Amino acid sequence: VENLIFKDSPYWTTYLQNAKNLEIRNCEISARRTEKENHNLIDITAFNTDGFDVTGDNVWIHDCSIWNQDDTIAVKDGSTNMLFERITASGVGLTIGSIGSSTVKNITFRDSYMPNTYKGIYLKFRDGDGGLIEDVTFENIVIDNPSQWPIWIGPAQQSDSSRLCAAHPCSICWPEVPFA
Repeated sequence: VENLIFKDSPYWTTYLQNAKNLEIRNCEISARRTEKENHNLIDITAFNTDGFDVTGDNVWIHDCSIWNQDDTIAVKDGSTNMLFERITASGVGLTIGSIGSSTVKNITFRDSYMPNTYKGIYLKFRDGDGGLIEDVTFENIVIDNPSQWPIWIGPAQQSDSSRLCAAHPCSICWPEVPFA
């Protein structure tokens, strides 16, 4: 897959399930609420505008640009042998998760730039499902001026409710909104 521009998707821009030997290059994803060069709580309410969501084996995504309001890249359950490099990304992170009762192994993110991103590196888990993430490398990642966390490892910070600040399992509004 190469040389495509994806603009303003209302839901996950790409969901590549059980991909084998896949290469994506020179693609752009833009899912913005405004033309501002940052993310705030209003922007982030554009849930599920994920960039590249992928499961599978032997995946190489490179030389792409992503600006969205959710996971810029999301490596999903049961994935192995993936390389993401030379990515410019701003959104809710270079993400592994939400991982349930599976193994994610041998994943590399490298040589990437994240200007004004909401989160940078993001590893998230579903409550009570177990699972294993191993042999993961983040190398030469520049996270410039993040709005929230440069690195978040823990429960998925989201709201699956009509109440923006509901904690399912961890509130997207925390820590900006007291007691969220």
